[in-house]
Amino acid sequence: MKKIEIVVKPDTEAIKKADELESWLRSKYIEIVRRENVPPKQRVSDKDKSSAPADLCCVFVLGGDGTFLSAVRWIGNQKIPVLGVKFLEVGFLAEIAEESLFSVAEAVLNNKLTTEPRIRLLVRVIRKGEDLVCETVLNDIVINKGALGWTYPA
Repeated sequence: MKKIEIVVKPDTEAIKKADELESWLRSKYIEIVRRENVPPKQRVSDKDKSSAPADLCCVFVLGGDGTFLSAVRWIGNQKIPVLGVKFLEVGFLAEIAEESLFSVAEAVLNNKLTTEPRIRLLVRVIRKGEDLVCETVLNDIVINKGALGWTYPA
């Protein structure tokens, strides 16, 4: 049985579409793992950090770039395809329009999806010999003086 993760931002439209996708996938006997996107903690310790199950065939991300990047951090260095779905916003990382979601999901189920590998970086912030943050990231990092940078879409 295939297993698919749905990561959804806390937004009414995204949650509604995630509910539809989950029902549709379950009707096709797909096991679903679902989680709501949450802001990263300022301090991350290995014991608090969960990661994506290794047996996922893909992750659908319903939300903006922040939600997409959060899902990539959660996947870590595993080779799990990530599919970002846009919701009327400019999303540089999401390539799937909301209207195409189910046709793309059908392609995933039929193994007719072409993937492109992306380079990820393992970033460690160390202060006084102690790891403050250790994350796998996609495309860039931002270091500031205060808390871990986070953009939370309204």
